[in-house]
Amino acid sequence: AAALPCPRPLLLRTHILVMEFLGSKGRAAPKLKDASLSLSAWTRCYSESFRILRSLLHHCKLVHGDYSEYNLVYHKDHVYVIDVGQAVGMDHPEALNFLRKDIVNANHFFEGKGVPVLPVRSIFDLA
Repeated sequence: AAALPCPRPLLLRTHILVMEFLGSKGRAAPKLKDASLSLSAWTRCYSESFRILRSLLHHCKLVHGDYSEYNLVYHKDHVYVIDVGQAVGMDHPEALNFLRKDIVNANHFFEGKGVPVLPVRSIFDLA
């Protein structure tokens, strides 16, 4: 099974899913878009984010479809993915387009933070 860094599900009743709170002392962990990190921390987050993307694809057989700094959270010095419930299976007709968009979104964000990013095609081939 994939050890996906995401909030743990705590309770499921009919169509309501209660997830673990990521944060401390009542304050939510920041989304990556709101985090203030050093270049070395951003570089580590870039690497972690693509390990998550790869794990979603290879172990879970899912494509997030909205993978960006809005759905990645920085908690306890690591990246966590949220909103995985909207992910689609690899058999979805748009899965590869969504995967490409996920890679482009993440690359664009991290490049804006000064992180040297891999070309989209390289990541697509690695994923």
